[in-house]
Amino acid sequence: MEHNVDLNEISDGKLYTKNDLVKLGCDSCNGKSSCCRFAEDTITLDPYDMYQLSTGEGLSFELLYGRALIALSPVKGLLLPHLNFSEETGSCPFLEANGLCRIHGNRPGLCRLFPLARYFEKDQLHYILQIHECPNPVTPKVKIKNWLGIPNLEQYEAFLIQWHELVAATQQKVTAATDNQTIHTVTTVFLKLFYLTPYGKEECFYTQFTQRKEAFLSQS
Repeated sequence: MEHNVDLNEISDGKLYTKNDLVKLGCDSCNGKSSCCRFAEDTITLDPYDMYQLSTGEGLSFELLYGRALIALSPVKGLLLPHLNFSEETGSCPFLEANGLCRIHGNRPGLCRLFPLARYFEKDQLHYILQIHECPNPVTPKVKIKNWLGIPNLEQYEAFLIQWHELVAATQQKVTAATDNQTIHTVTTVFLKLFYLTPYGKEECFYTQFTQRKEAFLSQS
């Protein structure tokens, strides 16, 4: 989920790259997993997250949605899936009773980031350190790329930039549309291509994403 806020209000005011050292860590949580509670609809899933969940956890979109593990919400006119946090407990649907994540190895990118967040500027991706989010801040410095633990991080960051631009352009098209048919077609094709259609486990995610992006642009 994106938020239009003053960086100085939510961060230390610095823009970081994947090779920077930042004060991060989870040791002081001691299993309390505070960051896995009360996030509501803010953990939006992108195609890479869907690829990880489907190929790594065997959880297709249909299973995730059918079991109410995810929900769909309109974001500037575009339907996007997000983790469906419990209204009763405020907890992530993948949070175990012992405070551990059931899908930790394939957790969404926004979960991997925390307490970092992404900051997009033109065709660049930076990271910011949110200073009010973690209730148990720690002092050890960790290199961001190690914190994320994502293979082929340069490819992943390039994908995130493309995805950010595609989502923004599609949202603009949907909100500017004056007829319901255009809105329905664009949002339906978007959801089908990037989320509903299963990803192949043996094929490179980035190749699949490029193919789907080209197909979407040609259809919309």
